[in-house]
Amino acid sequence: MEKSNIFIGEIIRDVMAKQEVTKAELARRMNVRPQSVDYLLTRKSIDTDTLFNVSKALDYDFALLYSIHPHQTNCDSPETKKIRKARVLVELELEQEDLLKLNLKQRINEWMK
Repeated sequence: MEKSNIFIGEIIRDVMAKQEVTKAELARRMNVRPQSVDYLLTRKSIDTDTLFNVSKALDYDFALLYSIHPHQTNCDSPETKKIRKARVLVELELEQEDLLKLNLKQRINEWMK
């Protein structure tokens, strides 16, 4: 099995810089000592629990870096293809008078013809 060429400490440092998160702030979010963050940023690899905690603290899915699926979509990547079509389902709770104003039954019947 070949090893990855990912240096996770550097990548975490880059994400922190882009988000303007200090070491002290990351330590606070992760509930660890600042020295632990210093050590983390020097690591080539980290355990999965730590990766998960850093991902949550920075709201960034670092696990995608290790994906073995080449066609997986990474929404953070600038190369991500634009979505052409999306279906959005919205649930609304309307009062009786609002329903009457919308006249949905008639509109649906007309559309179905």
